[in-house]
Amino acid sequence: MITMLIMGILVTIVVMTMSVSQRKARESACKANLRILTGSIILYISTHEGNYPGSLEDLKPDYLKDSFDWTCPSGNFDYRDNYSPATGTVTCPEPGHEL
Repeated sequence: MITMLIMGILVTIVVMTMSVSQRKARESACKANLRILTGSIILYISTHEGNYPGSLEDLKPDYLKDSFDWTCPSGNFDYRDNYSPATGTVTCPEPGHEL
């Protein structure tokens, strides 16, 4: 019984650690995506007389790879829905994913 109790505690610790690690990995990947998009927007602005792209789709293929995934790694948000063409900013509403 004691062995089973110890095994249960160890499994719980491992599962909790994995869940935190996965959340942090998704958060880091989202921040990296936001940096990529921001950099692409800056390049677009520099070659279009200071004008922001009308949509993030305008960044492909010249400023952003066609294979770029528009979905936040958490799977809940699309970056295209969180882009402001008036300010040229893109955000993710997922807590902890802001730059």
